[in-house]
Amino acid sequence: HNVAAQGKYIAIVSTTVETKEPEKEIRPALELLEPIEQKFVSISDLLVPKDLGTESQIFISRTYDATTHFETTCDDIKDIYKRMTGSEFDFEEMKRKKNDIYGE
Repeated sequence: HNVAAQGKYIAIVSTTVETKEPEKEIRPALELLEPIEQKFVSISDLLVPKDLGTESQIFISRTYDATTHFETTCDDIKDIYKRMTGSEFDFEEMKRKKNDIYGE
């Protein structure tokens, strides 16, 4: 995406913490990236809603997980939509028609 200076790279290393030493868990990945000029470490709790929201009508998403491509977040959004409406989201309805520049 050309967000780093020429000759520099930005990398993300993430995992779901399984021990009391999370930095040690990602050390093999960090070693592959050396030399590292700057490193930022953060640890976040993974939270999930207490209920599906079908009774309360309050639909809460899960927190982001260790994936960096947001696929699981998109899956969560589709799951919330299904719980809210009772049906799968139809992506075909979102596609623009061949001759319709406004998608209507």
